[in-house]
Amino acid sequence: MEREVRLETENLALQIKYLAALNGLTVTKVKEEVNKKYNKSDSNRNLSNKFRNRTIRVSELVEILDILDYDLFIHKR
Repeated sequence: MEREVRLETENLALQIKYLAALNGLTVTKVKEEVNKKYNKSDSNRNLSNKFRNRTIRVSELVEILDILDYDLFIHKR
C-alpha cells in the first residue's frame, strides 16, 4: 500500500508518532533503530527537544523516515 503524507511543521512530532504507530512502533523504538542503523547515540529527550524547538535537521528527518519506510520528496506547489 502506497501512502502519501504531507508533513507540517506545526505538528511534525505528532505526525511522526502517527507514522510510527502505523508501523507498530513507538517513537522511542524508531529512535533506537535510527541510532543502531546510523551509529548514533542521540537520546529520545534530544529528539523531543528538536521537535519542540523546530530544530530538527532534514538529514535527521530522512533517517527517521527511512526507518518508517518512507521517502522525503519535495515538489513545487
